[in-house]
Amino acid sequence: MSHWNLPRRPGPAPAPGAARGAMAPPVMALAIVLAAVVLLVACTPSGTASATPGTAASSSAPPGPKPTRWPTLTIEAAIALGAAHSDFTKMVNDVALALDSEEPERISVAMDDALVFLEGNQANIPRLQSYDSTKSVGDRLAVVYGKMIDGARQVRTGLTAGDGGAVEAGFMKFFEGSTEYTTVSGELVDLAEQAVFMKRILLL
Repeated sequence: MSHWNLPRRPGPAPAPGAARGAMAPPVMALAIVLAAVVLLVACTPSGTASATPGTAASSSAPPGPKPTRWPTLTIEAAIALGAAHSDFTKMVNDVALALDSEEPERISVAMDDALVFLEGNQANIPRLQSYDSTKSVGDRLAVVYGKMIDGARQVRTGLTAGDGGAVEAGFMKFFEGSTEYTTVSGELVDLAEQAVFMKRILLL
């Protein structure tokens, strides 16, 4: 509970009939000054009374800061990449399961599906890179997606050529990229949430 600094209660007034002639000179001077102030206030027109303290200051206060609005394409890209995040883990797991099966046909299908997913979402990354507030996340996503796409293509090419070394190298690059994705995914989700807010509130 707050504690307010309350003014002190004034002492009791002097009894009527107190000896006025015994008033000390300083007290007499104070009484004269008070009488002059009362007279001055009584003569001041009511229309010239000063404004309540703080009124003028509050009316001239500058407006508060407004939320920064991102470019529309940046907002849409952040939302799309954020939505893809929920499917990213499933895509990586599908590839891992295909690898465990050691079935070339199943691996090829999983890599084709992964490429469709990655290349479709990769198209949104330059829109993050083009805006200062989202550029850092966009740059890191570009590296991650680039590694995973290169790895998936290498696996598919190795399968076609019967090159086991290429397949292995492709998988290593693919999973290296997926691991690096986890270091940026949290920031991506934050950007996506901000973008959803801007689309629903600021752009309506």
